[in-house]
Amino acid sequence: MAMNKKERAYFEGLLTESALRRTSEVFTDVPPPDSLSDLSKGFVPVSERTDRPNAVPACSSSVYHSIGRSDKTSSQNTKHLYSTRLLALKALRYQVESDCCDRLRYVDTLIESELHED
Repeated sequence: MAMNKKERAYFEGLLTESALRRTSEVFTDVPPPDSLSDLSKGFVPVSERTDRPNAVPACSSSVYHSIGRSDKTSSQNTKHLYSTRLLALKALRYQVESDCCDRLRYVDTLIESELHED
């Protein structure tokens, strides 16, 4: 059964409200390799400096890493990765939740300070 415009808007509102929930933290499951000649491949969440966070391919050697590609490294330091994009997306959700909680708590402290001023 197809929904009309009003029903779709109501349903979307319910989905949006249900997005405000806490999920479990997800940990990386692909460590950097021990050997410089080896390359571990996986995914990482990308959420900083963007309004559209995502999970992207990545790779790591025992010294370097790369985000956005999985064929060669381009940046210093190793990186622990997620074996699947799904795990990286779940980790991304947890990161965004944590950031939102921090921001909401900050706003709550501002509200509390206004309530206590005389």
